[in-house]
Amino acid sequence: MSGSQSPQEGLDYQPFETAFAGARQAGLFRAVGGLYDREGRLGDRWQTMLARLAEAGGRNLNLGRLLEGHANAVQLVRLYGDEAQKARIDDALEGDRILGVWGADGAPPASVGDGAEAAMLAGGKRYASGLGTVSLALVPIAGADGVQQLFLVPADEAFRQDVSGWQMSGMQESASGSFSLEGIAADAATRLGRPGDYRIEPFFEGGIWRCAAVHLGAVEAILGMMARHLDGSGRLDHPLQAERLGQAVMHARTARLWVEDAARRIEAPKPDETIPQAVAASSYTRLQVERDALAVMELARRSVGLPSFASGHPLDRATADLSVYLRQANPDALLLNKCRAMAEAYL
Repeated sequence: MSGSQSPQEGLDYQPFETAFAGARQAGLFRAVGGLYDREGRLGDRWQTMLARLAEAGGRNLNLGRLLEGHANAVQLVRLYGDEAQKARIDDALEGDRILGVWGADGAPPASVGDGAEAAMLAGGKRYASGLGTVSLALVPIAGADGVQQLFLVPADEAFRQDVSGWQMSGMQESASGSFSLEGIAADAATRLGRPGDYRIEPFFEGGIWRCAAVHLGAVEAILGMMARHLDGSGRLDHPLQAERLGQAVMHARTARLWVEDAARRIEAPKPDETIPQAVAASSYTRLQVERDALAVMELARRSVGLPSFASGHPLDRATADLSVYLRQANPDALLLNKCRAMAEAYL
């Protein structure tokens, strides 16, 4: 490893309720939110953030998804919010409440409409993770010119939430349903920053390293379960099993080194590193970790065999959740659009 970080050791994939209760008891959401300074920067604390995200992902990816969204929301408010909004987030963290960022539009899409006396939000968001758990959410809404404006909205009103359409083979406990914005005031208290702030780099696509860190934790947890199974069954030294385990170790190590590099480039860049290069590295990290994750899952399934498919088996839960969480819209665009920035060092 690169020195600052280490893989998850002896970590079993837990049921969401167990992992979430442990995180709340430990004050994990409050601690992670507190890693950002008043200006929304991590600096060298990226190492601690990476460790917390990876540990959460290794315990349960639904927990990791909530923690990553929480960190993203805190950073955006610290970056672009006014003092009143920052104080609101401080109070939320002190009260151990959870924040989220919900970007995907529902049907009808999120919009700002004219109310009888003031502007109101309308439409909604889909794939809103943490319904029933998240108290405050940041939602980007596109104006007539297509530029997105962030709004900080209350998210704990049950009548706005609908998780009935979220029926997945994995990540079910992330409760990623639809959320109605109808009638929420679009005023100075909810409007956060200026139009276009949401997509400023390196904190938009560049922030994808946090998702990769959560994935990494699950990859290392799966590797750990694979290794312990082989050791406990006396098959660790079988040549074919040793070859599979060795391949899995190389994939997990590769993933960790990529995530560490991306996090450092985004959060603590060197003077000669440019923002486009850092963002490209973060985007490519997301793709590389996906490749490594798919490889490790297949190797673990082959090594453990039929028992890993038993309902409720930790390896089955972990691979089901990771298979769903790895999916994202148009990953090929990350590869194509960032190629020139990544290739500059070789030109």
